[in-house]
Amino acid sequence: MFNTFRAASAALVAAAILSNGAAHAQPQGKRVALLVGPTQDKYIGSWTKAFTDAATPKGIAATLFSSPFDPALQAQQVDDAIAQKFDMLVLQTISQKAIVPALMRAKAAKIPVVLIISEFPGNDAADLYLSYIGTNSGRLGELAGEAIGKAMTASGRPNAKIVAITGSMAEGIAPMRMEGMKRSLARYPGVQIVAIEDVKWNPAQAERTAGQVLARFSAQGGLDGIYGMNDSLANGAIQAALAAGVKLGTDKGSLTIVGGNCQAPGVKNLQDGKMAATVRMIPAEEAKLAATKIQEFFEGKPLEKRHYIEHEIVTSANLAATAAACSY
Repeated sequence: MFNTFRAASAALVAAAILSNGAAHAQPQGKRVALLVGPTQDKYIGSWTKAFTDAATPKGIAATLFSSPFDPALQAQQVDDAIAQKFDMLVLQTISQKAIVPALMRAKAAKIPVVLIISEFPGNDAADLYLSYIGTNSGRLGELAGEAIGKAMTASGRPNAKIVAITGSMAEGIAPMRMEGMKRSLARYPGVQIVAIEDVKWNPAQAERTAGQVLARFSAQGGLDGIYGMNDSLANGAIQAALAAGVKLGTDKGSLTIVGGNCQAPGVKNLQDGKMAATVRMIPAEEAKLAATKIQEFFEGKPLEKRHYIEHEIVTSANLAATAAACSY
């Protein structure tokens, strides 16, 4: 009789464990704090909408915390999310240096953190977040460098002079993209980056800076190419070149401009022959991947440290296949 009672008790315990495990491994009702930059930004706004649209049918409730690129405000928002005991923080870091103390507090509270849009380089702060899901910044730079190198080679400019107009080089994704570009251009030893101009992602500043560098190098035979780290910065360079009467194109004697992020201005400039290439980077694809991987995590599946979307060089030759997705 004792054995019968013990067997019955063991069965009840096992059933309870299975029941609790099944309840834990369900995304239904999970609450996610989505902490991002300003949703007025087209990329961030598109990412946020796509994530919410993908997560909601999976039973994941996303609450938005938006910051106007203010690191102090974002740290406060992380603390608010911790206090509200969200099941996960999904975070675009505004400042990788400033966010570390807040991430340490999230870790102490045992709230998992998934990074999006902007990843930490290498193994920095690796123990403070569960996974990064999104763009491969180094790969974006590599592909942009490959596009420039091929264009210079094809047009007979093996000793080309290139200027990079970039986002903030103090931290974040811009340094990672530049490192990727340098890795690619190492295969084209004559193609030299003669200046890196940090315009902090500001298209108006990109136009002013491009005008200045075009004037600066005109006495040295001019520039062969400009890399605008996203298509809005590349568009600023294009406007400066047009204002200065500089010929745009991919042939020798022209200024070849390559962008990134595959944005609406880039689509138009590719169609008009004013830009040579951009790199595919679609916010909706990143967001849907993030929603899927977060659902899998809540179902009990492990997350890899990094989940990257696919990137490719986009030129006028393959633009038709991606123009609609890039025009967010």
